[in-house]
Amino acid sequence: FDDQRLPLGDVIILRPHFLSSENSNELLSWPPLIHFRGLKNSDCDCKVVSHPQCRERCPLPCTPNPIGCPLKIGEGCVYDVLADYAPDSSPSIPPLVISCVNEIEQRGLCEAGLYRLSGSYVQVKDLKEEFLLTNMVPVLSEVKNINTVTGLLKDFLRNLKEPLLTFRLTQAFMDAAEVSDEENSFSLLYQSISDLPKANRDTLAFLVLHLQRVAESLETRMDIHNLALVFGPTIVGHAVPNPDLITIMWDTNRQIKVMERLLTMPSNYWDQFVTEQP
Repeated sequence: FDDQRLPLGDVIILRPHFLSSENSNELLSWPPLIHFRGLKNSDCDCKVVSHPQCRERCPLPCTPNPIGCPLKIGEGCVYDVLADYAPDSSPSIPPLVISCVNEIEQRGLCEAGLYRLSGSYVQVKDLKEEFLLTNMVPVLSEVKNINTVTGLLKDFLRNLKEPLLTFRLTQAFMDAAEVSDEENSFSLLYQSISDLPKANRDTLAFLVLHLQRVAESLETRMDIHNLALVFGPTIVGHAVPNPDLITIMWDTNRQIKVMERLLTMPSNYWDQFVTEQP
């Protein structure tokens, strides 16, 4: 098959690592201070390093890993802007987001209350620190509770320096969602989406397609409204960095309305942003 014609989610789930079958002569390191002669990563953009006997355990999928991501460790640490974690190549989506979504779709679409229920706070904190310390996506298949994986994804989105829709455009999204005429409302939303930075736009498309699949699963009991309640504050956020109480209260219903509008847009519209071009 021609994987260039598949949506990003399908392409990435099928994308293997390309590790040389020959051992590297270079002494490689893997935290915490374990040294070994490993397999060369000749073609992978994810920069994974593997012990020769552990190549089958390399976490899938293989996704481009940006170089030079900021490392900030500590309680309540804030991630930088989304583009700092996304590759320059298209589609521009952080590997952590892709891996979380991949794991959730493999194990979570039959879980009642997906995204509404909380996982282990301690585990989320540990996974977050592992990601920031090593600049590598944790092996999420080893996380037993899928709600911990959803918690990691929500934590990443919630603690970016600015919301996915950006401070500059959040107000435009809210205004568009409040337009009573549905056709005009969607036209304004399409314009705001096109104005987003590439990484934000591609990641938004990837997340919306994922959440639409969650809503389609009757077993999750998470319809579009329920998902909008969860992700409105996380994805839409506010138009200012430190909103006062009145702004928070005023924005709550508008955040939900924006998410509901985004989640009801046709999936073939979002596909164009997450499809690898020939």
